Amino acid sequence: MSSAAGRLDGYTLADWEALEPVEGHRIELVHGRLVVNAAPAPRHQRVADRLCRLLDDAVAPHGLEALTAVGVRVGQLGYIPDIVVCTPVDDDAITINSTSVTLVAEVVSPSTAKTDRLEKPAAYAAASIPIYWRIELAPGAPPVIYCYELDNGVYALTATADTTATITTRITPDISVTLDVTALTAQRT
Repeated sequence: MSSAAGRLDGYTLADWEALEPVEGHRIELVHGRLVVNAAPAPRHQRVADRLCRLLDDAVAPHGLEALTAVGVRVGQLGYIPDIVVCTPVDDDAITINSTSVTLVAEVVSPSTAKTDRLEKPAAYAAASIPIYWRIELAPGAPPVIYCYELDNGVYALTATADTTATITTRITPDISVTLDVTALTAQRT
C-alpha cells in the first residue's frame, strides 16, 4: 500500500483490505476514500458487546455467528459495522462479503450519526442485507433499538425496543430474539 500513500481518494477494496490494523481506530472505505473513526466510547462498546453475545447465543444453534467490528465488503464500499450476524467466517478471512450477512447493527455515536442513520442503511439495503438495527445512545438517556427489515429494496421499521418493555423481534426470517434494553446498558457492581 506504500504506493498509495498520500492519495486523497481512489482507494479500492484491495487497498482497504491490505491496510495494517490501527489499534483504537476503525478505517472504512467510502466512495474511494479512507475514513478513520476513533475507537468507541465504553457505553457504546458495552451495548455492542452485550447485544452481540445475545445475538450469538440465539443464532449459534442455527449455524450462524454474531461478530463485532469486522470488515464487510458492501459493493465497492468497505464498512466496519458494530455487529453482524453472518454465516461462519474463516479465521484467515480479512473481510467478509455482504452476501454472508443476514443482520447488521450500528450503535450510533456522535461522530458516526449521519453515516449510521443515512448512508450505511442505504448501502446495506442496496446490498440486500435482510435486517438492519440502529441503536441510538442519547447522552443521559437509555438506548433505543430500531429494528428494520428489507421490504422491496428499502428498510421498513418493524419494531422499536426501549426501556418500557422487552420485545421479541426477528434476527433472520426463522430466528427471533427477545430484547431487554435495560440489560444492555446496566453497569455491573
